[in-house]
Amino acid sequence: VDCIPYAVDALRGAIKLWRIRALGDSPDYETGGPTCASCRSFAAADSDVYDHCPFCVRVRLALGLKNIKHNVHFLANDDVETPTGLVGKKIAPIWIDGDEAPMPESLDIIEKIDSSDAFGETGLIQPATGRTDLKAWQKEVQRAMRLTQRPRYVMSPLPEFMQSDARRAFIANHFVPIGDLDKASWKELTQEEQDKYYAEAISMADELIPELNEALKRLEPLIHSPQCVSEGGVSYDDIDTWSRLRSLTIIKGLEFPHKVRAYLDYFSEIGDVPLYDSMAC
Repeated sequence: VDCIPYAVDALRGAIKLWRIRALGDSPDYETGGPTCASCRSFAAADSDVYDHCPFCVRVRLALGLKNIKHNVHFLANDDVETPTGLVGKKIAPIWIDGDEAPMPESLDIIEKIDSSDAFGETGLIQPATGRTDLKAWQKEVQRAMRLTQRPRYVMSPLPEFMQSDARRAFIANHFVPIGDLDKASWKELTQEEQDKYYAEAISMADELIPELNEALKRLEPLIHSPQCVSEGGVSYDDIDTWSRLRSLTIIKGLEFPHKVRAYLDYFSEIGDVPLYDSMAC
């Protein structure tokens, strides 16, 4: 039996998740039309990514939403040679598909896979709506997110940080915004000074976690539903918003409002990208 178009909007998300879990079907998006198990797209392709990188997560999420079979290759964070050999510089994500030239840039990759019938049904991801409220929220929490997430990434067993040189490379290239520190002044610090600031950022949890909890409360009314952040179905708004929110699940002690938590869980399930809850610290 092919996928069934659901008539009752209130039940649509729950039915989709049940079909995914119980039957193995792909999701039937609100605006993209039905997709069934027999319509799945399989491609012998690779994505080179970092697990923590929200731009990499954008691509992983889109591939999961479209149920495109591919190989996920996690690059070590200090691996300069591999991406440079592929696209001329250290960057991720990189999409590698057969004899085609490797492709960087997350949004270019997503546009390619959602516009080519080689990857199944096209146009499943709607255009970005241009919402300024979501961008304003991201800007509002940028400092707190950098202070909380960056030290926790290198404390956690993420595949790109399995060796000390990889962790060192990340710290050297990612400042924590304490005082007047910025990217330029960070480069002038010694390893010991950088490590000291990372430790200080961790010690700021009592200040930063309540700040983020309040910000999450302000985010909740901006989310249309667990199935889409903006009215009208899955869009590039979700590709960007969810990929950034996922990183927050690495922070122990955050309190996600009901709709925010449901949104995180829904896209983790249908996008086949795990959250960090089990390793939160």
